[in-house]
Amino acid sequence: MMKFKQFLQALVIVVVLFAATGSFQSAQAQGSDPVVVVRDLTYWDATYTGYIDASRVEKWPVIFDQQEDFSVTAAPSGDGLTTTVLLLDESGTEITRASGMLTSSQPAGSYFVQIEPETGSGFYDLTIRRVDPMPTDSSSTTSAEPASVKVGESSVISVSLDNVPAEGYTSAEFTCTYDAAMVEIGNIAVADLFGADSASAINGPADGSFIVAVAGSNGNKATADGVAFTFTATGLQITDQTTIACVARVSQGDNVLTELPSTSTDLTITDEVVVLDATFAGQVLAGKAVTVSLYDDTDALVASTPANEDGTFSLTAPAGTYKTVASAEGFLSAEGTATLVAGETTTQSTVTLPAGDIDGNAVIDQFDAMTIGMSYNTAEPAAADLNNDGVINVLDLELLAANYRLTGPIDWP
Repeated sequence: MMKFKQFLQALVIVVVLFAATGSFQSAQAQGSDPVVVVRDLTYWDATYTGYIDASRVEKWPVIFDQQEDFSVTAAPSGDGLTTTVLLLDESGTEITRASGMLTSSQPAGSYFVQIEPETGSGFYDLTIRRVDPMPTDSSSTTSAEPASVKVGESSVISVSLDNVPAEGYTSAEFTCTYDAAMVEIGNIAVADLFGADSASAINGPADGSFIVAVAGSNGNKATADGVAFTFTATGLQITDQTTIACVARVSQGDNVLTELPSTSTDLTITDEVVVLDATFAGQVLAGKAVTVSLYDDTDALVASTPANEDGTFSLTAPAGTYKTVASAEGFLSAEGTATLVAGETTTQSTVTLPAGDIDGNAVIDQFDAMTIGMSYNTAEPAAADLNNDGVINVLDLELLAANYRLTGPIDWP
């Protein structure tokens, strides 16, 4: 019985070798490893027949005279067999693999297509075809913030990948160029686009160029748009504009680098300080018109604005830290501190000013009440008309009494 099985197995292999297009070239077996049979593969778009099982895999040599985009299909001829297609380099090292059909792009060189059974055994039809490169909308963008600096000041340059495909990129290489006479490059920092523990390599900067290469580790990829890395560009001499460009080449794990369309950035270097205003906003409640003011650390007035009827206000000023003051005639003022950030809005909390400081000495007392008495049933002084109804009377005294003995300025957090 054993001799019959061995004879039958040998007969099947002989039939396969003579039935398939191409010729048997070599076979190797070590221990229990499957036999590797090398087959001839001569023409694009032709169909070749092969046979694989648990003890037999087949390897087809492929030689490219130029960069080729191609697909390899190993279609089972019957039920029970599913195939794995491997692409190997000239030394037999695996480049990539796929189930049933493999698509790749490779430079000129010698390769092997190896067919293995994923499940089952049997005959299969092998076809290799040229394909058009997969179109991509991906691109890289270089941007500067701020876009204008003074000599000696620095701009942060961000390099991003945009429209990253769903299958992602396993690595990217960025070649950046700049005018070394205009800017100095430093502080190159790789971001987390390829994962928090990506591998990176930096070459340069020197002579107006540098390279940043980054690859995801442990299977991580860049699967979303975002910043790949940042660096600083420090202005060296005045120029209307100097261009900083970073060109990206990306890989999807198929041993091919594809260059993406790229957008550069222009940096202006000037002898003038570029000031970007900040915004200060909030609401102050009082029975009269309110004025909001900002003072610097020397108590010099920097900006001031009247509040709207509902007490809301908004004013702009250079970025910095200021003393904030809200005041209204006949009311204790409110004071606080605010740090304004260029290009952003800082909102102070809502505050209510206490009525009754008619003489403006920052305390509500009997002297303020005496002013109401001396001006009773008149409209002057306007500071004593606390409810702003045009007549000074007991209603104003009532507002004063609610805050009697209170001192100011009150806190404006």
